[in-house]
Amino acid sequence: MKQMMITSFLTFLVCYSSVLSAKEKAQNRPETWVTVFVHGSFSLKPHLTVGNAINVIFDRIENSVYYRSTEINRRDPFFHKNQVMLGLGLQKIDFNHPNKEEASRIIAASYEKVSQYAGNPPSDNYYAFGWSGLVSHKLRYLEAGILYQQLFEVLQKLKNQGKNPKVRIISYSHGGNLSIQLGAIHVTKSPSDQITIDELYLNGTPVQIETDYLINSPVFKRVYNIYSKADSVQKLDFFSFKRFFSGRKFTNRKNFQLPEKLTQIRLSITDYTPKDITANIPFPEDPKMLRKHFTKCTYDPGHFELWFMGWTILSYRKNFPFNPLPIIDFLPMIIKHLDDNPQVSRDVIVQVLPYKESIEIYNYKKFVLHKELVATHPFVPQAFMEELQVKALQYEPVDYNLETYNRKMYDAISIARYEYDQLNKLKIQEFKNIKKEKQAQRLEKKNNKEKSVNASNKKDRTIVNLQKKETRHKGFLQS
Repeated sequence: MKQMMITSFLTFLVCYSSVLSAKEKAQNRPETWVTVFVHGSFSLKPHLTVGNAINVIFDRIENSVYYRSTEINRRDPFFHKNQVMLGLGLQKIDFNHPNKEEASRIIAASYEKVSQYAGNPPSDNYYAFGWSGLVSHKLRYLEAGILYQQLFEVLQKLKNQGKNPKVRIISYSHGGNLSIQLGAIHVTKSPSDQITIDELYLNGTPVQIETDYLINSPVFKRVYNIYSKADSVQKLDFFSFKRFFSGRKFTNRKNFQLPEKLTQIRLSITDYTPKDITANIPFPEDPKMLRKHFTKCTYDPGHFELWFMGWTILSYRKNFPFNPLPIIDFLPMIIKHLDDNPQVSRDVIVQVLPYKESIEIYNYKKFVLHKELVATHPFVPQAFMEELQVKALQYEPVDYNLETYNRKMYDAISIARYEYDQLNKLKIQEFKNIKKEKQAQRLEKKNNKEKSVNASNKKDRTIVNLQKKETRHKGFLQS
């Protein structure tokens, strides 16, 4: 017994020392960040019919015009020109060579510049995860499994190169709900096949009580929920889970408590524009002069300003202070100041003041009119902002306009309808052929039966029954 206890103790020491050595090796490896962008769903606006609405609400979109037309658009590189979107699956972004065909390159390049300006180490591991873009809970779960596996393979490759990879996922709209599903995928994996998401960003993601609990999964170390009061699209998720509205924020309820790793950020932007455009008045520091010569404008970001480039034909304002860049490019500055300030709560309002080149952080309190200012930090300087904007405008595509966008969307719908019409015709023709074939088989069977009966009757007449007693013929003359 004593010997067994000694053996068990020695085995424990060996295992514990191997775990410690593995951790020490990981710590000694150079840290590198892998940033993955996950786009949102395709617009449902062209598909707003009663039939499509019912199919989407009950998650029965297979074999529908909506499914097929979205599939056609998703494979069209035209839609790569205004957001972080590439082909299906995990695709590496070549941000060192921006062009006019893939907006993901200039978005990633701008993000990297802001990240380095915020004091983060340089990184060249930027990826875009492409998924179907269909509004379907079932498909989001399946495609989350693909993201998990492909990300695992990328991380293993970096580890084999002697690096210690950290993962950051920046998701948008329903791409955030797909990313949350990684928590459901995580529990299906063995410990050797599991990964860790160090930072998960949810930008304008419709918060659904059916899946919000997944942020408690150990796969996520930190979760940032970024939202805006001006985002009207986020809450109008009436096609999911048979209800009319989703939430902007995660909230406590009976069986779900908000984890400490969650930070909820309401973004607000306040800027000033000169009342007299022709007057060349320097920006005053005196509040009275500021109110006299300048107009205060609120630019809380809308749903599309969080993610898309300024040349998108969607609702991106031309006078938006960050135009043509999306809000996601400036997340490194915002998150750095939040993480560095211990007085900041897990529920905050971040007000960006471009005219002051600063941000103000307030702790959010419900039903409190006067916000509690916690800290003021510098934002990107105006000169740096203009440099990023000028650089981005060099890659504005020439052929990206409303006419081309609508033609692409409705052509895909027409193609899908034509395909399904032809498919239905083939099905009808096949049904008719099967019906004729069955009728022919029944007729043939009937004829064969009749022939068989006739043959049987004929055979009965020609057969002599030897068992039957017949009277002998006595002739015509009788005595």
